[in-house]
Amino acid sequence: MPKFNFSVPHTAGLEKAKKDLRAYLEKMREYAADKVSDMHEDWSKWDSDHVVDFSLKSFGMAIKGAMTVEPDKVAVNGEIPFAAMMFKGKIEEGFRDTVRKALS
Repeated sequence: MPKFNFSVPHTAGLEKAKKDLRAYLEKMREYAADKVSDMHEDWSKWDSDHVVDFSLKSFGMAIKGAMTVEPDKVAVNGEIPFAAMMFKGKIEEGFRDTVRKALS
């Protein structure tokens, strides 16, 4: 599967960034219900490693990955199906915008 990765810098600090990101992601189910389905998060590594694993379907295509919160940035790494390669830029842009909104 093709991969994507990027990071979004922030100045919120580790704990505030984690709090803001988690709150925003929990609301995403409502905001994106018409575009995203089967959204799942695994928060088991959140407290120890500051990582949330996620999976979702958008327009029938499965996307999975992980977000790692660091003191000065949020890194996102994921995989998309080959059928979504032509939309890779839009997918990355959508995730990047989500992280930016969560941290603003």
